Amino acid sequence: MQDRRREQRWPAYLRGRISFADRFAAVDCLIRNTSATGARLAVHNGVFVPDEFDLAIPRKSTEVRVRARWRTVDAIGVEIADPPAADAPIPISLARRIRELEAANEALERRLHEET
Repeated sequence: MQDRRREQRWPAYLRGRISFADRFAAVDCLIRNTSATGARLAVHNGVFVPDEFDLAIPRKSTEVRVRARWRTVDAIGVEIADPPAADAPIPISLARRIRELEAANEALERRLHEET
Protein backbone atom coordinates (compact mmCIF):
# COMPACT_ATOMS: atom_id res chain seq x y z
CA MET A 1 0.00 0.00 0.00
CA GLN A 2 1.38 3.39 -0.99
CA ASP A 3 1.68 6.10 1.66
CA ARG A 4 0.25 9.32 0.19
CA ARG A 5 0.88 11.60 3.16
CA ARG A 6 2.58 14.93 2.55
CA GLU A 7 4.07 15.08 6.05
CA GLN A 8 5.88 12.40 8.02
CA ARG A 9 3.85 11.03 10.94
CA TRP A 10 5.39 10.45 14.36
CA PRO A 11 4.22 7.84 16.88
CA ALA A 12 2.24 9.28 19.76
CA TYR A 13 0.31 7.99 22.72
CA LEU A 14 -1.72 10.99 23.85
CA ARG A 15 -5.18 11.26 25.35
CA GLY A 16 -7.55 13.34 23.27
CA ARG A 17 -11.12 14.55 23.39
CA ILE A 18 -13.38 14.88 20.36
CA SER A 19 -16.08 17.57 20.71
CA PHE A 20 -18.96 18.28 18.37
CA ALA A 21 -22.59 19.54 18.30
CA ASP A 22 -21.53 22.88 19.81
CA ARG A 23 -19.60 20.96 22.49
CA PHE A 24 -22.72 19.21 23.77
CA ALA A 25 -21.28 15.87 22.68
CA ALA A 26 -17.80 14.53 23.36
CA VAL A 27 -15.89 11.30 22.80
CA ASP A 28 -12.56 10.31 24.33
CA CYS A 29 -9.87 9.10 21.96
CA LEU A 30 -6.23 8.07 21.87
CA ILE A 31 -3.93 9.88 19.46
CA ARG A 32 -1.77 7.18 17.89
CA ASN A 33 0.38 9.30 15.56
CA THR A 34 0.69 12.94 14.57
CA SER A 35 2.15 15.20 11.92
CA ALA A 36 2.08 18.92 11.27
CA THR A 37 -1.11 18.46 9.23
CA GLY A 38 -2.99 15.55 10.79
CA ALA A 39 -3.28 12.59 13.13
CA ARG A 40 -4.60 9.07 13.56
CA LEU A 41 -7.14 8.71 16.36
CA ALA A 42 -8.16 5.48 18.04
CA VAL A 43 -11.80 5.65 19.12
CA HIS A 44 -14.28 3.20 20.59
CA ASN A 45 -16.93 3.83 17.93
CA GLY A 46 -15.86 6.34 15.30
CA VAL A 47 -18.89 5.79 13.09
CA PHE A 48 -20.94 8.30 15.09
CA VAL A 49 -18.33 11.08 15.01
CA PRO A 50 -19.10 13.80 12.40
CA ASP A 51 -16.78 14.66 9.51
CA GLU A 52 -15.57 17.89 11.15
CA PHE A 53 -15.00 18.37 14.89
CA ASP A 54 -12.78 19.90 17.56
CA LEU A 55 -9.89 17.82 18.90
CA ALA A 56 -8.50 18.76 22.32
CA ILE A 57 -5.10 17.45 23.43
CA PRO A 58 -4.87 18.30 27.15
CA ARG A 59 -1.22 17.26 27.56
CA LYS A 60 -0.21 19.80 24.91
CA SER A 61 -2.80 22.40 25.97
CA THR A 62 -4.00 22.42 22.38
CA GLU A 63 -7.34 22.38 20.63
CA VAL A 64 -7.68 22.28 16.85
CA ARG A 65 -10.48 21.98 14.33
CA VAL A 66 -10.01 18.78 12.29
CA ARG A 67 -11.66 17.08 9.33
CA ALA A 68 -12.00 13.29 8.95
CA ARG A 69 -10.21 11.97 5.85
CA TRP A 70 -10.90 8.28 6.47
CA ARG A 71 -12.50 6.16 9.19
CA THR A 72 -13.06 2.64 10.42
CA VAL A 73 -15.10 1.41 13.36
CA ASP A 74 -12.20 1.99 15.77
CA ALA A 75 -10.03 4.67 14.10
CA ILE A 76 -10.26 8.02 12.33
CA GLY A 77 -7.60 9.70 10.19
CA VAL A 78 -7.89 13.48 10.46
CA GLU A 79 -6.30 16.54 8.92
CA ILE A 80 -6.15 19.92 10.60
CA ALA A 81 -8.88 22.06 9.02
CA ASP A 82 -7.01 25.35 9.41
CA PRO A 83 -3.33 24.71 10.17
CA PRO A 84 -1.57 27.64 11.84
CA ALA A 85 0.77 29.72 9.72
CA ALA A 86 4.40 28.73 10.20
CA ASP A 87 5.63 32.25 10.81
CA ALA A 88 2.50 33.93 12.12
CA PRO A 89 3.38 37.31 13.64
CA ILE A 90 2.66 37.89 17.31
CA PRO A 91 1.33 41.14 18.75
CA ILE A 92 4.02 43.62 19.86
CA SER A 93 2.55 43.70 23.37
CA LEU A 94 3.05 39.94 23.66
CA ALA A 95 6.64 40.20 22.37
CA ARG A 96 7.38 42.90 24.96
CA ARG A 97 5.85 40.82 27.75
CA ILE A 98 7.93 37.80 26.72
CA ARG A 99 11.08 39.94 26.80
CA GLU A 100 10.17 41.26 30.27
CA LEU A 101 9.56 37.75 31.60
CA GLU A 102 12.81 36.45 30.13
CA ALA A 103 14.73 39.30 31.80
CA ALA A 104 12.99 38.63 35.12
CA ASN A 105 13.80 34.93 34.79
CA GLU A 106 17.49 35.68 34.15
CA ALA A 107 17.59 37.98 37.20
CA LEU A 108 16.06 35.27 39.38
CA GLU A 109 18.54 32.69 38.09
CA ARG A 110 21.49 35.02 38.86
CA ARG A 111 20.12 35.64 42.35
CA LEU A 112 19.67 31.92 42.92
CA HIS A 113 23.28 31.22 41.88
CA GLU A 114 24.55 34.00 44.15
CA GLU A 115 22.77 32.52 47.17
CA THR A 116 24.00 28.97 46.61
